[in-house]
Amino acid sequence: MNYIAMVQNRRSVRAFRSKEVSDATLAELRTHYERNCRRLIPELATELVILDADAQSALEGAAGYQQFLIGAPHYLMLLSAPHIHAEENAGYMMEELVLKLTELDIDSCWLTFTDSARIKAALGLTTPLEVAAIVAFGYGEKTQKKLRLNILNMSTVDVTVERQYFAPKKGIRELVSVDTWGNKEGLDEMLGFYDDMLWQAFYAVSLAPSYLNRQPYGFLVRDHEIIFVQISDPYTDGTDAGLDAGIALLHFAAVAAQLLGEGRWELDPEGVEGIPESGRALARYWM
Repeated sequence: MNYIAMVQNRRSVRAFRSKEVSDATLAELRTHYERNCRRLIPELATELVILDADAQSALEGAAGYQQFLIGAPHYLMLLSAPHIHAEENAGYMMEELVLKLTELDIDSCWLTFTDSARIKAALGLTTPLEVAAIVAFGYGEKTQKKLRLNILNMSTVDVTVERQYFAPKKGIRELVSVDTWGNKEGLDEMLGFYDDMLWQAFYAVSLAPSYLNRQPYGFLVRDHEIIFVQISDPYTDGTDAGLDAGIALLHFAAVAAQLLGEGRWELDPEGVEGIPESGRALARYWM
C-alpha cells in the first residue's frame, strides 16, 4: 500500500449513500486484516467483525460521533483482549484498515462508543474479547465544501472551510520539539527538504484524525530518538486518547517504513526527561 498517498487521500465523511460494498471488496478487506494489517502489539488477540446496516439499531445509543450515530451501509468493529494498551493497538490496527478502505475508494468515519457490554449483548456476541474500535464505512455523499471544527474549548468553536484538503489540523512545528519540550530551534534544519523521511512522517501525523480534532500529543526529537508524548486533554477521555495515539503512531510508522524500511514503537519507554507535567512518554521509535 502507498501509505503516503493514502494518508493524504483518506477523508472522514458524515453521510453515506445506501449503496453497499461488494462481497469481493469486503473479502479483500478481511484478507488484509488477517495477513497484512500492521499491529502495534502483535501478540495481542483481536477479532474483526464486519457488520451491515442492520446493526445500526444495535449500535444506536451506544456508539456514534459526538453522541450521534452515523447511519452507514457497513460498520467495522475491532474486538480486543484486555491490555493496558488495548486502545492504542486498536487505533493502530483500525486506522490501517481505514487506509486500506481508502485504497479501495471507500469512505469511512471513526465512531466513539460508551458501552462495550451493551453493544456485544445487542449484537449477540458471546466472545470474551471487548469492543475496542468502531468505524462506519461505505460510499460517501458528495459535498461541495469540507467543514472542520477547531475546538479551542467548549465555548470557543471555530468552523472553517478547508479550501485545500491536505491542510493539516496541527502543523509540524506545533507537533514537534527538538531536545527540550517547546523548543523549535533547529527544527527546520533537522526536517530537511519536503521529501525527507522525517518531514513526510511528521506530516502524516499532522493529518491524523482525532477526537474533536484535538490531537492531544506531540513529539520530542533528541539524541537520534523520537519520543511520542501523550498530553492530557480535558475533552478527550482515556479510550479516545488511546485510539488517537494509536492512529498517530500508525501514520508515522507506516510512512517511515515506506521510505526507510521497517521500524518499531517501544511502548512506555523509561528515563525520558524534559516532557511537560501534563504529558507522558508513551512510545519511542526505533529504526
